[in-house]
Amino acid sequence: MPTTTDERAVFQPGKAESQAWQRRAIASFESAGVAEDDPRATPDEISPERRQLADAGVLHLSPIVSQLVELWNEPEEEDEYGRLRPTRGAFDRSVGLLVDAAIEAHCEQRRIPSGCVSTDSEGGVRIEWVRPEASVHLVVPASKDNEAYVYHEVGDDYATEDVTPKRLAYWLRWIK
Repeated sequence: MPTTTDERAVFQPGKAESQAWQRRAIASFESAGVAEDDPRATPDEISPERRQLADAGVLHLSPIVSQLVELWNEPEEEDEYGRLRPTRGAFDRSVGLLVDAAIEAHCEQRRIPSGCVSTDSEGGVRIEWVRPEASVHLVVPASKDNEAYVYHEVGDDYATEDVTPKRLAYWLRWIK
């Protein structure tokens, strides 16, 4: 049943009261020393890095990131092989490396291929791209004290090196 409200029963400030409240709010804001430009606000201009992210179309990373999220949602307990869930640091570093590598690959008009995600016994993240002609393994340790690295095999050549997004994108070009 609809009801009607008598407008006289609802307080409605007059123009003078509204202006006074507005002046008090502005004075309070200014006296609090709050900066007019909030650093958390979206800037008017989009940085070139953010524009690259938008242009990279990282939607193709969804299967890998979905696997990471699935592991993140695993129980905190351990099984007979160790911890199932990645640590927060390993999870965050893995996602960051993947997104930044996707941007690097996009600059060369390539995409990050599908891979397989797992954790090690301590909660580190391992992402593997294995094909008959080449394989690339990203290893992100559970602890921030240990450096992430990439192991790669292309034909008879193989090596391990510290990982950067650029190096990861470079080695993933061999994965087809």
